[in-house]
Amino acid sequence: MKRAAPAPVRPAGLRRGLPLLLSGALLGALVTVTTAGPAAAADLSSTFDTVSPGSAAPGWTTAGDVTVQDVAGTVDRSLRLRDTSTTAATTARAAFGTTSQTVVAGFRLRASQTTATVGVHLDSSGGHSVTVAMSAAGRLYTYDGTAQRDLGAYAPNRWYDIRVVARPGTASADVHVDGERRAAGLAFRTSTTALDSLQAGVSVGDTGTAHLDDVRTTVESSPAGWPQLGTIAPRSAAQVGSSKLLIGAETLDRGYVDYRAAAPYLGRLGATGVRLQGGWARTEKTKGVYDWTWLDEIVDDAVSRGVKPWLQLSYGNGAYTGGGGSGLGGQIPTSAEALTAWDAWVTAMVRRYEDRVTEWEIWNEPNLGGIPADTYADFFARTAARVRAEQPDSVIFGLAEAGIDVPYAEDFLVRLAAQGKAGLLDGVSYHPYNPNPDDVWTYQQIGRLRTLVNQYAPGAVVRQGENGAPSRPGSFGALGDLDWTELSQSKWFLRRLVHDLGQSITTSAFSLSDLHYPSKVNSKGLLQTNTDKTIRYAKPSYYGVQALASVIDNSLQAKPQSTFTTDSSTALTVQRFAKRDTGRQVVGVWNGTGKPNESTARTPVRLTLPEGDFADPVYVDLRTGAVFDIPAADWSVSGGTYTFRNVPVYDSPVLIADRSTVRL
Repeated sequence: MKRAAPAPVRPAGLRRGLPLLLSGALLGALVTVTTAGPAAAADLSSTFDTVSPGSAAPGWTTAGDVTVQDVAGTVDRSLRLRDTSTTAATTARAAFGTTSQTVVAGFRLRASQTTATVGVHLDSSGGHSVTVAMSAAGRLYTYDGTAQRDLGAYAPNRWYDIRVVARPGTASADVHVDGERRAAGLAFRTSTTALDSLQAGVSVGDTGTAHLDDVRTTVESSPAGWPQLGTIAPRSAAQVGSSKLLIGAETLDRGYVDYRAAAPYLGRLGATGVRLQGGWARTEKTKGVYDWTWLDEIVDDAVSRGVKPWLQLSYGNGAYTGGGGSGLGGQIPTSAEALTAWDAWVTAMVRRYEDRVTEWEIWNEPNLGGIPADTYADFFARTAARVRAEQPDSVIFGLAEAGIDVPYAEDFLVRLAAQGKAGLLDGVSYHPYNPNPDDVWTYQQIGRLRTLVNQYAPGAVVRQGENGAPSRPGSFGALGDLDWTELSQSKWFLRRLVHDLGQSITTSAFSLSDLHYPSKVNSKGLLQTNTDKTIRYAKPSYYGVQALASVIDNSLQAKPQSTFTTDSSTALTVQRFAKRDTGRQVVGVWNGTGKPNESTARTPVRLTLPEGDFADPVYVDLRTGAVFDIPAADWSVSGGTYTFRNVPVYDSPVLIADRSTVRL
């Protein structure tokens, strides 16, 4: 397998793209923040947690009873707006500086009742341009121009995760609630070419209490002279139908994640498969007695959302002497009694879920636990034979390696083949954690792994089964010793997934939500969690992966051997796809030379693509979901060779795509 060759860069004197300014507060009555860099925006994502209850929130301008308070019945601290007057205003306001660029505002909103109007606004000098509100009749709503647009019912004392994408350039906006786009292309209430602040409050004529939290605003620059057409329309897993993009929901077997809390976001993401760990120890706490209740709920719910479960048969069970380890790096069962019980549990598991699950994986990261490859191969063959006996059409994956341990994989494959058991193996999976997801060594190792699989188990595939990056420093697990933010995490996920998909590799994002290990939180989730494992909000990485899922599905075919040339002074990573029915193309391009950084400054480059196919090319920033027309002056075609000029590129994937491949 060859990686698409990056062209050396030669040009000098390229102008730099405008820096993407991140500004910081959005929530409550009106939270605004002066434009700042990425670090400032990250610092404002949990502003109220360190403010003493009863105090004013630093940097806020308020009217009425507005203070930081603990939220009853939760483990949260937020900004409370308590309105006891029908004549006086109760508001909170902040300014993020006048900007004509796109403003992405995220915040959480909670009302203590359904009988008062509570609103959050993005404002200009002329007034409210975009509004999201809770009505006195129990409905969420926004505006399309002067017309009110219903967004569904809301309940009291429940947090709502809200995201607003406002585009002054076209005086239009999109609104997302709990990871779902509820409205798109809304006309501004008050037309303006610039936004400057955010305001929230309780209606003067009503009395009531509202809480606001996790205010996050970013200002996203646009390519100069490239008209914005809108944003990618998310598609649910059921709408996507088939893709190579998976999502991880691991550690449910140990209770490190609250599936019920994260479930509403699962189908909305658009990934069509979910990796689950079966949990022998959780299912069989008493010898010979299976309680499937916990797993039934998860499997059935995932299937109902159009997401196909991929079940891992793992880990051990302490109810049995020699039952193996029940966590990360755990040993396989060794005693005769435990192995017999393992066989029985595997058989019962397959029988129970064979009508809903066809893909299975045997054990997790045996190389991490120091299990000899030959020992694991024998255990794999034993387990796979029982799966195949119950479900002849099952698809069985092995290894689930920590990293990409080619020698270990070779020993495993040689042992299987020597015993005539290679036919039990349909694929091998690996977990390649590294700071730079585009590291050349990684894809060289994948190439070696593919060669071995083709040699010893022809027809089997390779799958990236578990991979992610934290969203903050000090995270549990791989890469946790490095500095991360939600911005760098979102870039990392998109680079890993687009690169894998461009190499025809089925690939999984680890994970759906943050994981609460006994010692500390693993912040690799696409969803930020509270200390009680409930969902706080969807991180930028969630929306980036959601946009990716909408565009790159199995209707596209990867073209991994594609070539390109560029005038970029930095080596670029380019991955190309083509529609199976029309041949129209989608090309991902980014700077993949290092770990994702905290800048959103783009550099305009020239990109030439031989054997292209574009009728109406557009530019897509997957991280933000923004879609722009590429003016005729900035692209040309000669024969089948397409040249694109002034393409804004940075260290997060952008797409040059035929308009027919993108849904707005």
